[in-house]
Amino acid sequence: MKKFESAFGSAATKVANAAKKTAEEYADMLIPDEPAFTSALATRIKDSLTGFAKGGITWSAKILSSHGPNTEEKKIGADILGALHLNLPGYTVKKGFLAQAKRQEPGKQLVKNEWERLQEQCSRMLHFSAESYVFIYSLNGVYVVPAISVVACSSVEDLHTLHPKILSAFYKEHFMCFVGDKDIDSTSPRTLNNLIARVTIEVSGAATVEPDKKVEQAQTNQGQLFDSSTENQ
Repeated sequence: MKKFESAFGSAATKVANAAKKTAEEYADMLIPDEPAFTSALATRIKDSLTGFAKGGITWSAKILSSHGPNTEEKKIGADILGALHLNLPGYTVKKGFLAQAKRQEPGKQLVKNEWERLQEQCSRMLHFSAESYVFIYSLNGVYVVPAISVVACSSVEDLHTLHPKILSAFYKEHFMCFVGDKDIDSTSPRTLNNLIARVTIEVSGAATVEPDKKVEQAQTNQGQLFDSSTENQ
């Protein structure tokens, strides 16, 4: 992996430029809200990494549906699914992550109900993948914190106090395989369906089986008879 460090660094720089340009448009009020920011950012990152595809680094994103009942975002808790394919000499891997976007400036706390909603979204994402994050959109850039850090807070917090990474640092770790879930291997509907199926199987497997009341009572009676016969001896 060391021999690819230069390529990963260059790719991360492209991501940094994409984030910078998107934040500048947001500061100039050319981007009105989180969905528009997410769409612009994902498109820029994908376009900026197009030149790396021949070298074996391919990244794509799916913006999860968020309008209407029973949307993908409501099911998964995320509004971004990112998938990376590294096809390098002697090294091949497919992996990805889930992310929920949130606009917040440093020093400004979210209102209580918005914070609680974010915590619920993070908890939901973590059911599907440990590789779940919050992308913080601000006027001076894009930052990343783990979803588990948000869930761990017992009160409303400024996301910028949760040791955020700048987006380019996060992506460099993603390229270097410190970040990524192997089951998020593409942006196809199949990937989402597989994540949902995996959680369904895990929940079913963990469900407790209630003992049969008749069998339980018979075992109790048998134990009482045994104790009684022992005392009479």
